[in-house]
Amino acid sequence: MQISLLPKIIKDLIKSTESLGHGNFNQRVNIRSGDEFEELEREKEVAIAEKNKMSEVLSSIVDGIIAIDFNKNIILSNLAASEITGFTQAELQGQPIDKLIHLFDDREEIFPKIYCQVNFNKSVKLIGKNSKQTKITLVTAKVGETLHSNLNCILILHDLSKEEELERMKLDFISMVSHELRTPLTSIIGYLSVFTSENKGKLPKEESDLIDRSLISAQQLLILVQNILNVNKIEDSQMSVSIEPIDYSLVLQKAIEDLRGQANQKNIVLTLTIPPTMPKVLADPIRISEVVTNLLVNAINYTNPGGKVMVTTTLSPNEVTTTVSDTGVGIPKEALPHLFNKFFRVSNQTQKMSKGTGLGLYIAKSIVEKLNGKIWVESEQGVGSKFSFTLPIVTLSSGIVDSSRFVSDEIKSGALNY
Repeated sequence: MQISLLPKIIKDLIKSTESLGHGNFNQRVNIRSGDEFEELEREKEVAIAEKNKMSEVLSSIVDGIIAIDFNKNIILSNLAASEITGFTQAELQGQPIDKLIHLFDDREEIFPKIYCQVNFNKSVKLIGKNSKQTKITLVTAKVGETLHSNLNCILILHDLSKEEELERMKLDFISMVSHELRTPLTSIIGYLSVFTSENKGKLPKEESDLIDRSLISAQQLLILVQNILNVNKIEDSQMSVSIEPIDYSLVLQKAIEDLRGQANQKNIVLTLTIPPTMPKVLADPIRISEVVTNLLVNAINYTNPGGKVMVTTTLSPNEVTTTVSDTGVGIPKEALPHLFNKFFRVSNQTQKMSKGTGLGLYIAKSIVEKLNGKIWVESEQGVGSKFSFTLPIVTLSSGIVDSSRFVSDEIKSGALNY
């Protein structure tokens, strides 16, 4: 070892030793406090303090942290990583990561050579100690190509199991509340409808108007509750659709009549135009009624008093196209791509606030697509909007539905579940 590379105190000791070896017993070795030995001790204490500080920081992080070297061995982990994988930090330390922890994307296992080559961000299934399975979001970061630190890749493990449990509890709660609200609302609407029918022309106008407004408000609340329940079913993959040949004209006529009172409140003209010979369509009568209702409610909400809302149908050889158009405020061009997203609401400068919950179009799109149709929108600000959707036409062959037109086995069987 070269003396020039040694600390000064070591060099002084070597020189003094050599001098003593030559018989110079008067040689004094000058060792003072505050020299290199104390400096080295201080550096050691600082390093230990930094290490303890890093350990405290890692322990406070709720996500699992694992660092691996270029040989794919674990060189660092925190307490959260131990809770997720089932292995203690001592068990993880120095072990090949793919020996202890297995990660799966669907059914295929993902190896370190995949998730450590590029920045990785994906929901995966982690299998740890004793085959413990946890759904996580795996985020990785490649540290760099330098070998002096021997640090190759850092893994962040975000546990999704608690979030999924909370989501399940939320969906169950919403479903329960929606069901409990729908039952009394249905009774209220029924009683008000009967009272209105039996006392038509018998009550003073002011009292009659109050009853009509109460009925309309109850119907609006029922639609809101139904939408919340439908979104809950869609999110939980539990909404069922029974496809059958239906008289589509009756569905459209009933939707118009149910919302005529709401339109009259704003002095909006509500019209329906259908061909004289409307063929039957393949649809679920309850679900398609919800689609038409949601589109009509939106059109009425976003049309100023004195405007028009029109429902028209056109025929082609294989399908019926229904269009709900209005003379409302229109939709900004930048909002069009987001219209069918859940909870998205259009805010117009001409209105003081957005109307609705942003659920109706999301539900309509989900139902129409499961009925083998498609839905789209055309709109111009200040002119109005047109929402259109298609449904397949029933073709009759000797009184039997010709299902050969439809490729989907689910449609042939007459039922879809999602």
